[in-house]
Amino acid sequence: MFRDQLVTAADLENFKNDMLEAIQKMIKSDQGLPAKKWLKSSEVRKMLDISPGKLHMLRASRKLAFMRLGGVIYYDREDIIKMFENNKTPVSKN
Repeated sequence: MFRDQLVTAADLENFKNDMLEAIQKMIKSDQGLPAKKWLKSSEVRKMLDISPGKLHMLRASRKLAFMRLGGVIYYDREDIIKMFENNKTPVSKN
């Protein structure tokens, strides 16, 4: 890709769909290990490859449900999957 190359909205849409699909596959497979139901913030950040600030924004905007026990925040794996499903945009059929 070149510095002056244009990226279209369709290119971005395809990239987003590819990323969502890849993340969903990672969540489902989890390298053959049994999937944990409750994940800590550090595990969610690693799984989604996001910063602590982005995870905080998802909590604050109520896009991702969480539970706080003591000083530890936990996330339900199913809620993460639902968040992706709810934010997925359909692919246009040409």
